[in-house]
Order: sequence, then C-alpha cells, then structure tokens
Amino acid sequence: MREAVSAGEYPPAATHRYGTSPGRYQYLMRQNSPEAFCAEGVRLSRKKRHEESVYWFGLALEQDPSCRPALLGLGFALGKLGRYDEEIQCCDRVLALDPRSADALLMKGFALGKQGDFHGKLACCGQALAINPDSATAWNMKGQAHGMLEDYEEELACCEQAALLRPRYIGAWVNMGYALVQLGRYRDAIRACNRAIRIYPHFMAAWVTKGIALCGLMEYHAALDCFEYAGEEASGSTRALYWRGLALSRTGQFREAIDCLTRVVDRDARYADAWVILSNCHFMLGNLDESGRCFMTAYGIDKQDIRELVRKSITNWRQGNSREALQHMSGVFGILLR
Repeated sequence: MREAVSAGEYPPAATHRYGTSPGRYQYLMRQNSPEAFCAEGVRLSRKKRHEESVYWFGLALEQDPSCRPALLGLGFALGKLGRYDEEIQCCDRVLALDPRSADALLMKGFALGKQGDFHGKLACCGQALAINPDSATAWNMKGQAHGMLEDYEEELACCEQAALLRPRYIGAWVNMGYALVQLGRYRDAIRACNRAIRIYPHFMAAWVTKGIALCGLMEYHAALDCFEYAGEEASGSTRALYWRGLALSRTGQFREAIDCLTRVVDRDARYADAWVILSNCHFMLGNLDESGRCFMTAYGIDKQDIRELVRKSITNWRQGNSREALQHMSGVFGILLR
C-alpha cells in the first residue's frame, strides 16, 4: 500500500482506509505537503474518522517530524482510539519542541486521566495554568482530577473558576453539580445542573446528575423523570443505572429495579451497594433465597473492601498523608454504617 502512495496511485477501494475520494486523494498527492496532509487529518477527525486521520497525520510527520499541528492532531486521534500511551508520546514530542504548549499539556493530562493517573493529570493542568491562568478548560480538567481523587471541595472551587471564566461552559456546571452531590449539597447541585440544562437542554449528563441529587433529597419520582429524560445516557452509565435502580426500588417498582440493578452487577460484579438493593428488592418480592445470595455477595465484597481501605489508610498515615488516611478510614465507616 505504501508503494501505491509513493507512486501517487489511489489504493483499491477494498483495501484503503484513507477516507478520501479518488479525486481528493490525487489532489493531496499533487500537493505533497505536510500542511495539506495535516488538513486532511483534521477534516477526518472532525468527522470522527480517527483511524483514517491517523494515516494522514503520519504522512505529514514523515515529511516534517517537527510539525506541531500534525503531532497534536495525531495525539488527539490516538486518544479517541484509546491508544493513550501513544497520545502521551505525541504530547511529549510537542513539549520537547515547545515546553509552553498548553494544548499539549492539557492533551497529555487528559490521556493520563484516562489511564487513572490523576496526580499526573493535576500536574499537567497546573503547568498549563501557569502558562495561561485564564484557561477555563484547564480549570475544569483540574477540577475533574480533584474529583477523581475524592477532593470535592477543590473540584468545586476549580469548576467554579472555569464557569466564571466561561459562563456557558456546560461541562463545568455539570462537574460542579457532581462535586456538590458528593458534598451532600443536593439543592445547590440541582441549581448547577439546571444552569447546564438552560444552556443546552439535551446535555444528558446534566439530567443524570440532577437525578442523583434528587435521590439525595429522597425525591425519587422526580429523579426517575430525570433518568427517563436522560435516556441512553442513563442506560449507558453504570453509575446512572445504579441510581435509577435505587429510585425504582424506593418507589416500590421492585421488578424494574431488579432488571436495572442486574445490569449494574453484570457490568461490575463488585458493586456492593447494588447487591444490597438487589437483596432488598428480592426480599420484598418474596424471593428469599435470591435475597440471601445477593446479601452474602455484598458482604463478601465489603470484607475485601474494608481490608483494602484499612491497608491504604495505614500506608498513607505512615507516609505522612494524614488527609488521605482519614478519607480511607471514612470509607470504612461508610461501609460499616450502610
């Protein structure tokens, strides 16, 4: 296939993945410039044809290995394909050329977050903010990282700053709502979600977060209305499915709750809270054997979780991380009091 490209020929339709028409392909080959190849990669990325865009960005970089737009475009496409290590490598190549590239820092932070390295994500966001303190994206990403580290006060402060800089930043308002839910400030969370919904009524994550906040207020019928409106978002997210199942159980819709929560534990067999509610639902329907099985499953998970949380708490305490140690112990008490 590479020989066909070198010869300026359009590859057979059955084998090519370049995403272009024969005429456009010939035009790009005549241009034969990294700028033209990079532009084609951007065009395809905007159409979510990331595998094909990777080829064009790669072709641009063969001609000019220091083409920063091509490196950033390639990193973005690789990230969309779940190839986060390669995305980070692209970002590092950009940063070697330009250490003050905030775009590369934020892209790298995003990839690190996808890999579960939230401290690394925080570091990237901090560097990006040192370059541009008014980057709403950086503030929001920093808030997300704090949230994943269970530092919800910091998440809230960062997302508030993002929304202050960009008042119509929907993601920042929803992340504020999430942090407020975790802090038990349910009515404030609903107000934050309503701000997002007013900006864009079809932003389904806002409806899901609002539904969770309504569950916190024990307004389960209203919560179910939110989950119903969220539709696919509520069905695709394990977290949203759990809360929908909880709301169904609290409104006496036990069979529907069982269907919902069974999907949760099928996706995540260690979701102890889901097993507990499943146990309650089966008990209410008189399925005592199944209720007992679900309860014992939750109990088995809890024992392992308590042991792991205590271990983490002791480790953090010995390392002088008293805040993290207390968070882990709070998790232990939360399980015991459930």
